[in-house]
Amino acid sequence: MAATKLTHVRMGVFHRNSFPDHLNKGMDTFLERSAQIPVQGGQFFKREQATTLEHKLTTWGTALNTPRENEDTDPLPFEVTAPGYDQTITLATYRNAVRVTRTMLQIDVSGKIRSMMQGLPNSGIRFLELGFANVINTGSSTAGSDGSNLFASDHFQEDPAGGTWDNDETAAALTTTSFNTMRQNMRKRNDEKGMVGPITLKTLFGAADQEQKMRQITGSDKVPEDALNAINPWKGVNTMVWDYITDTNAFFGWGDLPEDMWGLHFIVLSDFSIMALPLPSAAYPDIVAGWRTRGQVAFSGSQLKNLHKNAGA
Repeated sequence: MAATKLTHVRMGVFHRNSFPDHLNKGMDTFLERSAQIPVQGGQFFKREQATTLEHKLTTWGTALNTPRENEDTDPLPFEVTAPGYDQTITLATYRNAVRVTRTMLQIDVSGKIRSMMQGLPNSGIRFLELGFANVINTGSSTAGSDGSNLFASDHFQEDPAGGTWDNDETAAALTTTSFNTMRQNMRKRNDEKGMVGPITLKTLFGAADQEQKMRQITGSDKVPEDALNAINPWKGVNTMVWDYITDTNAFFGWGDLPEDMWGLHFIVLSDFSIMALPLPSAAYPDIVAGWRTRGQVAFSGSQLKNLHKNAGA
């Protein structure tokens, strides 16, 4: 009779890889806890390929006045689009590495070397997530391409004659009312020529502290906090917890503008990659192996037209 091999699959965020430890009998098993958190925030950033460590971008207006009455024999009413705003973003080089000494190789019986190797890609993922979130977390104090903070009430249009626009809501706790106010403000946005340029709020996100309220607003059949038993028209709006958001009171609304109008930029000259180091070497005869990760990137915001923030209360 052939031998039967049984495999037990464990679900969840823990990998139950185990290694017998023959040296320390006080610990018979080494359990590896592997980072299983998916990359957060990258879906809101437009990826752009840099050619140097200085990347220049422009937010350019595309709106024109509506056609006017003009006969075929009349001079054409030529117009030009608004010039918009320029911005220069400096990329930096980021590196990290691990090494294995001859002694470590001889005494490692619990998989420590393998865990070190696994740590390199995990550290790169965490770095990207922190970079994405940092643009949002500092958006109320960091200037964009138009000179105003990324979240502000005084953004000038590409054509300053078109007035200003606002993506910084009046601070209020997250309720159906404050959510609906944000939705209306996005919907009532005008472009640089004063024409309607509505934005539909597609995703509501915030820190984990806001998850319960966000899910109530977007998941209830009836309007929360409403004694009239009214139907909830916002059921089904996407909800996302962004674990790297540091403001536990704030909430954000993400719209449906095309990618070129998002205003969030992930700029890459060199993607993060892992390379084996040429070890051992004459200089390091007892470092028997090593790996490094390296990337050249930047995270930035220009004009966050597709994103509104409410600082909460």
